[in-house]
Amino acid sequence: MNVDSCDPPDNLKVFVARCEARAALWQLGELSLHDAVDVLEAFRKQLGLDADTAQLEMARAFSRVRDDLNGWVVQ
Repeated sequence: MNVDSCDPPDNLKVFVARCEARAALWQLGELSLHDAVDVLEAFRKQLGLDADTAQLEMARAFSRVRDDLNGWVVQ
């Protein structure tokens, strides 16, 4: 995204970036899964995103950093 742009950021892209960041912090042990997901759910409501879409994006982000799925990632 161009920082000089006057266009507002896409809410879904911002949410996905936050999901990926929270997933990385959870993987590193900096956050509990409960804390990570609670903050994302509150942010979802703030952005007005659909709950199903948000759940899918959270599942995608967290599946990428899990080591118990043998490389399986939510598509």
